[in-house]
This record gives sequence, structure tokens and C-alpha cells, in this order.
Amino acid sequence: MTSYLDDIKNEKFEVRLAKTEAEVVAAQKLRYKIFFEEDGAKPSEEVEKEKRDFDEFDLYCDHLIAIDKNAGNDPEDYVIGTYRLMRKVGAKGVGKWYSQAEFDVEKFNDYDGEVLELGRACVHKDFRSKVVMQMLWNGLAAYMFDFDIKLMFGCGSFLGTDVNSAKEALSYLYYNHTADGKLEINARTENAVPYPLVPKEEIDERKAFISLPTMIKGYLRVGCKVSKSIFVDYSFNTFDVCIIFETKNLKQSYLEHYEKKIKG
Repeated sequence: MTSYLDDIKNEKFEVRLAKTEAEVVAAQKLRYKIFFEEDGAKPSEEVEKEKRDFDEFDLYCDHLIAIDKNAGNDPEDYVIGTYRLMRKVGAKGVGKWYSQAEFDVEKFNDYDGEVLELGRACVHKDFRSKVVMQMLWNGLAAYMFDFDIKLMFGCGSFLGTDVNSAKEALSYLYYNHTADGKLEINARTENAVPYPLVPKEEIDERKAFISLPTMIKGYLRVGCKVSKSIFVDYSFNTFDVCIIFETKNLKQSYLEHYEKKIKG
């Protein structure tokens, strides 16, 4: 079957699904470098020993990878970015969604249509350019077209565990982008906290938007919504909002852009 992912490449980079176990391991080692060595997450003994970020979900996921085409034949050299993608069949296989430990997302098991959970997104520090990020976004759009995804969700993370450090940005999210109705999601367990709000009229919305993490800005630009509360993940040194997106709401300008990019 022809995939829209077949054409996401240029003279320097390519984005596609991992084809071998070695490529998956390379993606896991990249995740370890970024999440644990750069961002200060706390690994388990097994993860620290192997210097790769892995868990029970990896076997049930597709692994989208960005490749440096000029880096030789070793996956640990050429895998420079990754996204972990799990559809309903994967969640059924492992028995849960990854985000279920943080948010009440099990309601999406009954969603009418294919559902995709996004996770473990990262790019090597030497390649965090607009080009590579855009190609990964194009890869997600291609995957969406390939599998007729109707709903996407996942965690959007802020570095650190002090929600008050991003009070204006979080207030902007709460007032403008929280999901309601059947898509309303809340954090769970004792790690759930409300948004630390400032009055709406005091927010400089442009400044607040700019201060958001790059990934979250990208999600908002295509029309994503966020959860009504926040999960503080002390083991990963982050605080998270759940990102929720019905693909039918993809802004028409972005839909046309991705279709043109992917379909040629």
C-alpha cells in the first residue's frame, strides 16, 4: 500500500516509520539523552543501565523517526528525532493508553473512529530547526491520512514541576483553549493541580503564546484543545496538559498545506 509517508524527504532529511528493531532502539536512546540527560527526568534502574528510554508501550506503537541522511548507516547516528504513535489496536494490546496514568482518557476507547495517542516526541539538540520540526509535523499529518485518524491526543509538557513558573502562559491556555463537552479531560491522582490563573484582562496574549513550549504552540496552531487541569510529573521533571484534537477541526489552511506537501 502506498503511504503518504513515502515522500517526506529532502536532500538532507527524511521522516518515516522505523523499519527495524535497531531504529527503534536508536529512537529510545535519543529519548534517553533528551528526557533524562538534558531535562532531568529520573530513570528507573533498568532504563539507566541500558541508557535508553523504554517501557511496555513501545512494542505496541509505531515509531516515527527523523533521519539525517548524511550521517552514515548506524541508526544511532542517523535517527535525530522521534514521535511514538499508538492507535486503538495498540492500546487494546497493552490494555491501556499511556496517558491514562495522568488523565481520564479511557473515554476515548469508545470514540467513533480511529484514535491516535502521541507521545515521546523529541529532536536531537543539534537539529532543532524549523525544517526538521516541520517535517515531523508533515509526518504526523501523513500518518493521519494513512490511517484515517479521527482523534489525536497526548501530553504536552512544560519543563520543571512548578506550575506557577508559567502562570501567564497557563492562564492563556485555560481561557482560550480548554476542551469542553465530550472532549473534556481532567488530570487524575494526587498529582493533579488546577491552572494557576491570573485575571484574563491582565494577560498579554501574544507574550503568553510565545512563551509556550514549541510543541504546544504547534498543536494550538492547528486547532488543538487542552485539558481542564494539569498533571505534575515529578519523575519526568515536567508538568503536563493533555492535548486533544479532532482532525475534522483541522484548520482548512493547514489541511490544504499538508495535502499539498504530502500528496505533491
